[in-house]
Amino acid sequence: MKTHTYSLFAAIAATGMAFGAETAYTTPVGYMTIPLPGTGGSTPQKLQLANQGLLPNGPAYAGGGTAAVTFSGNTLTDTTATFGTYTNAGTNSHVLEITSAGSVQGALSWITTNTATSITTADNLSSAGTAATYRVWQAYTMSSLFGNPPAASVLGGGTDASTADNVQILDPTTNTYTSFFYQNAGKGGLGWKSSDSGILTPATYAIHPNDGLVILRKQSLDGALVISGSVKAGATKAVVEGNGTSTVLNILANQLPVDQLTLGASGLYTGNVATGLKGGTDATTADNLLIFNATANSYTTFFYQDSGKGGLGWKSSDSGIVDPTNYKLPATGALLIQRKAGSSFNWTIPSVTVAP
Repeated sequence: MKTHTYSLFAAIAATGMAFGAETAYTTPVGYMTIPLPGTGGSTPQKLQLANQGLLPNGPAYAGGGTAAVTFSGNTLTDTTATFGTYTNAGTNSHVLEITSAGSVQGALSWITTNTATSITTADNLSSAGTAATYRVWQAYTMSSLFGNPPAASVLGGGTDASTADNVQILDPTTNTYTSFFYQNAGKGGLGWKSSDSGILTPATYAIHPNDGLVILRKQSLDGALVISGSVKAGATKAVVEGNGTSTVLNILANQLPVDQLTLGASGLYTGNVATGLKGGTDATTADNLLIFNATANSYTTFFYQDSGKGGLGWKSSDSGIVDPTNYKLPATGALLIQRKAGSSFNWTIPSVTVAP
């Protein structure tokens, strides 16, 4: 698996958050480089499943922890707050994160509207309770993440989706992809375009932090996506969608900018199909986690064996991975999860390691 580059810069006050030999800081910021292999002229396009890994600009607001914070349904009110504007012309631009302990700790929900002292979200986070602590994060948009226009080393433009590089986002509940590309010639005007006619301004379309990105590169030469932003401290909650009857595909970002999280520590398998991946005797009966290697253009499949021959535990389709339990999920790659029989569950993604 091709590794990524991660570097810390512009830090303020040390906290002892460590990445290997590197030390990060309060709201540490940095960059990660995601390789985008080119076609080499031998195939129409090359695929990359990209992980966002960082959040832009640091928290836009952080507060709570007092009785001034209350909930009513999907609305958080903080009478001591002075919130900014967290939507963009009525569309998504920011998410609310609950940081205090509880069942919704780490949840990231779109802010649908807000005032100076209240925030309404797409999801009901009221179980966080009075005196909850929270943060507001801005999300990346197509233009802020890829450029407007994007450099050719990131994404190539074209006259339409068939000639330009594409970015796709999967909605696992409908099993449909929304495609984006940059039009640099032809009718209809230049700029970001989308396969969804309901997205009126594709350039400012906000990408949920938990969404993995499917990138289809059609250029011959290799490229790279450099993501600059803030490291999100604390655990993150992401929904793994399932319908209980048929296979549902999920493509998730993991909010970790370094190769640190192992399968054994991931919390993806809990032994309870209501809270984690379903185990099985082999890959055909268990839920699957697939890791894509863009350079080799191949997937490695992981599953949890809970019965049968060969011993229990995480297994891999790659015989070269001697101990799948300690396999580190690659920070540059989104996680592709095949949820085969269980219903949806909330996966709590562990936080980056904080040194004592």
